Amino acid sequence: MIDLAVHPETSQAIYGLALMLERGILYQPPVAPALWRQVALELSPYSQQRLTIAFGATPSPSARLMEGVLCMLGQPLGVGQGNNPTCQSARALSMWAYNDPDYLLQMIVWATRDDEIIMHFEGQPVSSRENLEGVAKTLPMDLDPVSLLVVPHLDRIYNEMGRRCVARNEDPHRWVNPEFHGWWAGRGFRIAVDVATGKLFQLEDFLRHFYACYHPYYNGNQPLIHPQPAGVAVTDSAARFIGWHAISLLRVSLDPQQVMRMYFFNPNNDSGQDWGDGVVVSTAGNGERYGESSLPFEAFLSRLYIFHYDPLEPGDPSGVDEHNVREVVQMIYRTWAKNRIPTDPLQAISGSV
Repeated sequence: MIDLAVHPETSQAIYGLALMLERGILYQPPVAPALWRQVALELSPYSQQRLTIAFGATPSPSARLMEGVLCMLGQPLGVGQGNNPTCQSARALSMWAYNDPDYLLQMIVWATRDDEIIMHFEGQPVSSRENLEGVAKTLPMDLDPVSLLVVPHLDRIYNEMGRRCVARNEDPHRWVNPEFHGWWAGRGFRIAVDVATGKLFQLEDFLRHFYACYHPYYNGNQPLIHPQPAGVAVTDSAARFIGWHAISLLRVSLDPQQVMRMYFFNPNNDSGQDWGDGVVVSTAGNGERYGESSLPFEAFLSRLYIFHYDPLEPGDPSGVDEHNVREVVQMIYRTWAKNRIPTDPLQAISGSV
């Protein structure tokens, strides 16, 4: 790997390799042979062309890709979507590098050698070659070597999975996220917005359920085992709604100041953001590990609108502190949901929208 990947132009590979070794993932039986395959991989002419256009001809496209592989395996929370609407695909790459590295290496082989990835949605194959339309309308170029080649395939597959859910008249993330990201994504699903009207829906139940699933004081002190896909309503520094965004929930823990915080992965390359109304995302100084973003639990929950959970481990919402729930409700009303409150605000709480 060193002979192939490390050149003056690819010096970041050294850092990626060091961090990969620190993670100890070579102890997982499939990883070493998968990396051996990666070293000898013959890239397709299209993959070589894409890498050459983006990074130049020296060193070779294979060297550039190997650098990208080492960096992604060493820094799973360093994956970024660039200036592209592909947060779902960037999140998937990060989640696989973090949680299932040999699966990531398989995806890279399919994309770069075969120019096609085939995933399955509810038992039916979905091909990136047969579905040429993705969320992104142009090929992204401002990405790391792995994302440059793999994200366009994932983007098309994600878009096709969503298309197959259109007739269900519910949010497609309910079905797409577990199929797209992996078996560990919870099949239970909650959303704070009614898809048909765009108004808040069963908001208090939504908040209580999240506390019961993820807050250590209400879920039996059970740590989060696998990263979980979630969606946030991103707001600007004036607390105005910008759009929906895909993130990964990583862990919930007390920070050095004994404040309960949600630690999460944000693929947007700008994790330290001011979301307005006093909600400023932190990336250091509050117990964050490299690549994590964090917010106090209630501040994070005030921007959450979708989450997954294990339906066999739902927790008990009845014991959640009423004051905290009301505080989060008011933060939501003041920010991204100003125009999403039903005529009678109590409807958003009771679920009778």
